[in-house]
Amino acid sequence: MRRLVPCLLLLAAKAPAEATLDALLAEADAPGWEARWEAVEGLCRLAGTEEVFRARAALLRDERPRAREAIAWACLLEPDLGNATVLGLALRDGTPSVRRAAARALVRHPDRRAVGALVEALGKEKDRRTMLQIVETLRALTPAPCLLDADAWSEWWKKNEGDPRFAPADEEAKQGEYEGVKLETRTVAAVPAKGKASPPEPPHILVLPAFGFTTAAFGPYLLPLRERAAITWVRLPGVQELTGRSGYGDDLPEYPVDRLVRALDAFRASLGIERFVVLANGASGWIALRYAVLHPDRCSGLVLIDTALDKRAYAEALRRGAAAGDADERFVARTLLRETGARFDEGLLARLHAIGLAQGYLDPADLEIAWLFHRARDPQGFATVPEISWSRHRKLDVPALFLSSASSPFSGHVDAERIQGIFPRSMVAPVRETRAMPFVEENAKFHEIVAAFLARFGLAQDG
Repeated sequence: MRRLVPCLLLLAAKAPAEATLDALLAEADAPGWEARWEAVEGLCRLAGTEEVFRARAALLRDERPRAREAIAWACLLEPDLGNATVLGLALRDGTPSVRRAAARALVRHPDRRAVGALVEALGKEKDRRTMLQIVETLRALTPAPCLLDADAWSEWWKKNEGDPRFAPADEEAKQGEYEGVKLETRTVAAVPAKGKASPPEPPHILVLPAFGFTTAAFGPYLLPLRERAAITWVRLPGVQELTGRSGYGDDLPEYPVDRLVRALDAFRASLGIERFVVLANGASGWIALRYAVLHPDRCSGLVLIDTALDKRAYAEALRRGAAAGDADERFVARTLLRETGARFDEGLLARLHAIGLAQGYLDPADLEIAWLFHRARDPQGFATVPEISWSRHRKLDVPALFLSSASSPFSGHVDAERIQGIFPRSMVAPVRETRAMPFVEENAKFHEIVAAFLARFGLAQDG
């Protein structure tokens, strides 16, 4: 707690007391997410009844969508800035990003007005990301046995409006130790779509986020999977935690993948689950691949998002990025190829994380980038990952989906022939309209592809 206080004081210093509402709203209309987030932090520290009243009015009437969105985000950081009634009205805004921010902020208002406004908004919402955020907030506020079906939420609300219980539908994260490795996990049950029965034994998907990010990086974007499967999220232990080394400067250890695989399998056994479908993003996909190599009888399938098949494919992707990427992609590729001379320190890791998040969104001013940078980034140092020798493991009979962002020079779909030579039962699926994190900008397409993969290889049953 002592270390936190100076950080908070430093944060407060970024927004001087003389910053006016008008100045902050102008800053909130900036083209980049970094400047916009500073405005959000300033807005959430507004003092005085008149300023708060003006901010609430601006949330509903300011002509700049980005300014309205920033106020809604500030209401999440400081609930007193907004209230359930005003945020409920903001759910009717003509701009999806404003509605999305208002839906997220309503999680701080566990009352009937918030739930009623969210249920009503869900019935009218057409934007995929906003719909998912509304449902995420509803499930954080209520124990309702509903998922994505607006009619099911409406029916539940009609029955419970008089006496709703304000408690999350899903359990909080749990801590446990497996094979000497501490894991933070969160398991949620399958929720079948309306009119469909849950299969007797729904598949279980183990989710490994990208290195350096918590499961919050996925946010609500995997919610639709719960119509077909139970999900367990795992926070990957940091480099220092697993190796005792810094992971910075010249002290870059090898991440103990086999040790983590043993821990994940012990966790699987503790749940009494026979097999996992492992879903992983980025370099964490190499942990999933290793799990499939060591435990093919316990890995019923792989869903790998923007994951290189091996170090050869990774090096080729970096060379493509260095040659054909945009300015940020070239910087990332040349840095990881050790061509820039940059020191591998905490500042560099923060910059790489920021670029990685920004590349995942079509709008470079999307405030969700800033939110995830503060909430989902999990600095843990740099590490190498041991090679998988496919000459020793010529073919794996584990069904595998390699899903990548086709518009990125780093995309792995160019390795389709080699992938399908090693994984005879596999699909290679490029998602066209995204440069990173296809589960965000192309969420509907992402889930269509995953559903087709699960159905093709008999990994999920529709009721």
